[in-house]
Amino acid sequence: MAIKTSQAINGFISADPRLTFSESGQARFYARVGINHYEPQQDGSFRKLDPTYHDLIQFGKSAERSAERYVKGDDIIAQGYTREYTREINGQERTDEQFVAKRIAPDPNITDFTIDRRPSAERQVEREAERQTEREEPDRTAQLGSPTP
Repeated sequence: MAIKTSQAINGFISADPRLTFSESGQARFYARVGINHYEPQQDGSFRKLDPTYHDLIQFGKSAERSAERYVKGDDIIAQGYTREYTREINGQERTDEQFVAKRIAPDPNITDFTIDRRPSAERQVEREAERQTEREEPDRTAQLGSPTP
């Protein structure tokens, strides 16, 4: 049986990502991603070229997790597929390309991170406790009042 493969990109999040929701409640993560390019030189070195910029989107629970985890400047690897879409801008039809990510992860060649190997159920209990604490935490500004000059 053949190995199933898919497309992947590696790059950096170049602008603040956004999380939006459709009318039906489906989450959509959007990020502008820069991809660095290099040109080999005759002496064996590489010359850095200008990055190219692309739209990356992700849907569902994965989109919500990505919105919690990633910020502008993060180096990532995304696995998914490329698709074209057509839209109208100022009365003109325009076709663009976007990368639809099934998975997004920190780039392990650039980013230091720790893997949480606890069972999934244990991690979920901890996340729920954190969310509950955030909801119950009073507004500190309202408690303390505005600062005096």
